Amino acid sequence: NELGELGRTNNPYKLLPITLVSDRSSSTNIQTSLAYTGGFPSSGHSALIDNQGYLYLCGCDRWQQLGLGSANGGSSGYTWKGGRLWQTTFQRADYVIELLQQLDPNLGTKQQQNETRKDNSRRWIRDVALGGDHTVILSSNKKDVITCGKGGEGQLGLTSKPWVSSPSKSKALSSSKSDIAAVCAFRHCSMTLGDDGEIKNSVGKCSKMKKALELCRKRAAESGLIGSNLQR
Repeated sequence: NELGELGRTNNPYKLLPITLVSDRSSSTNIQTSLAYTGGFPSSGHSALIDNQGYLYLCGCDRWQQLGLGSANGGSSGYTWKGGRLWQTTFQRADYVIELLQQLDPNLGTKQQQNETRKDNSRRWIRDVALGGDHTVILSSNKKDVITCGKGGEGQLGLTSKPWVSSPSKSKALSSSKSDIAAVCAFRHCSMTLGDDGEIKNSVGKCSKMKKALELCRKRAAESGLIGSNLQR
């Protein structure tokens, strides 16, 4: 929990409940539906999606991998209050949701007609994957992929290889035709998977990732994103 990736307000002995921070919601009845972890031993960040589909992130943010939109999320340059490069409480990433809605104005409209539905966790986001120092987010439309964080190895799938990037649509990972079922991220690599679990696209340094890919496929199958009886 050195960089706050456990969301325990920098207290490694604090157990549940963890703290979720949102500037736009006064609701105290936030229920977590999905959870993700990632990062290198020297860094690390975590993500949660609540039962209404909002995304929260915490932990290391030295490469803007928390997707809070830099100044749009309240940071100054690449740092936060007190010069910190991390967040010790989960911050709601409204900037990511806004970007997904800009890319697809129809995103989430059916679910938004029923805000009282018990679980709208995949209203805007279908899947999240956390790499070494970057984040990959798949829209619920199964077409758009957003990436952010460190991009020097090409792991963000952008037209260039930025040293650091706030959330942006990944042209190399997004698909205008066939559906994307799930996303994977490990170290300096990002991948998208089809409904059958096969790799659709990959960017960055993706060699020697067989074990990591197997784990990603297993997670996606257990989450109902891809078929559970895949022959490899």
